[in-house]
Amino acid sequence: MDIDTLQSKFFGSMIGTAVGDALGAGFEGLQGFTEEHVHTVADRRRVLRYTDDTHMMIGVAESLIAKIGFNGEHMADRFVKNYNWEPFRGYGPGPPRIFASIQAGEAWDKAS
Repeated sequence: MDIDTLQSKFFGSMIGTAVGDALGAGFEGLQGFTEEHVHTVADRRRVLRYTDDTHMMIGVAESLIAKIGFNGEHMADRFVKNYNWEPFRGYGPGPPRIFASIQAGEAWDKAS
């Protein structure tokens, strides 16, 4: 596969995930809604905001690109920096506790 096609697929998958996350955030935990209900809710929203799921996906992508592959310490650092920059993305109680442990000096692979 050529690099342009690969980059297009990479960006497309990230955008699709972010849009799905932002649209679906208001439906988490709900059951029994229809496609029409989803369209109605989407039409009422002026701005869709992505959640911690997409925020962490961005951190994964940033780290993989920067390190040209997986580097756990770098990826954990990206998660912490992104969380500190935008903590309002809907993180549950677990990740911020882990991020605080990492910031306090605990190794990324031991913090969780």
